[in-house]
Amino acid sequence: MLDVVRSVFNTFGATVFVPIMLFIVAKMMGVKTQKAFDCGILAAVGLTGFTFVINSYSAVITPVVERMVTNAGINLSIVDIGWQATSVVAYSTEIGILFFAIAIILQLVLYFTKFTNVFMVSDLWNNYGFMVWGSMLYILTGNLYLSFLLMIVQNLYTLLFAEVLAPRFSKYYKYPNCCMTVPMHCEAVPFAIVMNAILNKIGFKKIQLNPSTLEKKAGMFADPKVIGLFLGALISVLGYSNELGKLESWGAIATCAISTAAIMAIFPKIAGIFASAFTPLSAAYSKKAAASGKGRKWFIAVNDAVAYGETATLVTGIILMPIILVVSFILPGNKFLPLVDLCALPYMIEVFICVTDGNMAKSIVCGAIWYTFGLLCVTLVAPYFTEVAASVGVEMAMAGTLVASFGVMARPLNCLSFLAFLSMNPLLIGGVIVLYIILYVANRKKGSVLEEYMETCNKLPEMEEV
Repeated sequence: MLDVVRSVFNTFGATVFVPIMLFIVAKMMGVKTQKAFDCGILAAVGLTGFTFVINSYSAVITPVVERMVTNAGINLSIVDIGWQATSVVAYSTEIGILFFAIAIILQLVLYFTKFTNVFMVSDLWNNYGFMVWGSMLYILTGNLYLSFLLMIVQNLYTLLFAEVLAPRFSKYYKYPNCCMTVPMHCEAVPFAIVMNAILNKIGFKKIQLNPSTLEKKAGMFADPKVIGLFLGALISVLGYSNELGKLESWGAIATCAISTAAIMAIFPKIAGIFASAFTPLSAAYSKKAAASGKGRKWFIAVNDAVAYGETATLVTGIILMPIILVVSFILPGNKFLPLVDLCALPYMIEVFICVTDGNMAKSIVCGAIWYTFGLLCVTLVAPYFTEVAASVGVEMAMAGTLVASFGVMARPLNCLSFLAFLSMNPLLIGGVIVLYIILYVANRKKGSVLEEYMETCNKLPEMEEV
């Protein structure tokens, strides 16, 4: 049965499952069948467009990043195999696929009992983010129940943080009633909120480095296409710095520059198509809420790909690539070389972007600090993940080689919860659970206050007066 579930999901993927879920949700909202069908088709078209654009761009930017790493002369022992390969490992473990089947039921129950306002079932694929940690714990302890409890607890934390971020995410990225439930991102929400407040206090609030202010001050040079052109050229020059005398190098630099400009221009149009899939849902819900005199907050989970090409997100992610590379080289105790997943940084900083309201200066600082800790987390858990990978038949290029994923394992809170459960200490495990209960209750009672704070905290005094 589990093999069938895994096979079906791997065969059809998010571009099929998300539209189906969207159609079902639309019908539940009372949307007419034709419009509900259109919602599903538009979502499928948008997701397919995202995939085409991102995959095409990845084929251009990845070799540039690899050359940049080679030129830096960094030699670290833990190999980055990327989130894609890591997800395959997660879906290949028996405990992982068993949790996947149970998680579908769990997430449906949590939503329909109003325990959460997030409909996570629309983003089933990213359950692998829990399955990785549960599989590592099971390999190390052999305790099935403890491993399941860890995955459930991480799932609950993710839903909570996704719900906290949802209004800000939905508004900033302009996807009505949408949120992101990718577990590797959501866990950064508390840090992003606290760090943003600290940066505001020490003066970063005055540095309004975002797409709108750049457009006012820099004119044509603030155009996303132009920013993409120059940024793509800059990062590719770093990659080909030792071969600038070759014509082929300048051809590759020009290709990277144009490709980065292209994604900045094309992505918003695809995003508009995807966003239009949710408009009928929002309208139907508003109508039902008005008729009943009361309404329920709700957010449907979408993949992090929907925000990848937003101007501030892509620019900040690209700027962070060389920064994280340098940090990995100089950080005491780090043995991990981010390579494959270094290109995933535009995904990985979406939380910081929407919390700071597109402020690239604050997002760069937040990302650099967060993923500095993340590198140490990867170094710590790489031996455990390597054992999991070996158990499902992954062959290492060299004996003794350790593998990991920057995108999946550079997560301090996931790592801390994993270590608490690994200790098998009831006090530490209980502390993780009690902390969740406290945060959940606080969000239920004061969530609106936090939401209002996140909407106003980034505005300058003169902006608030206006």
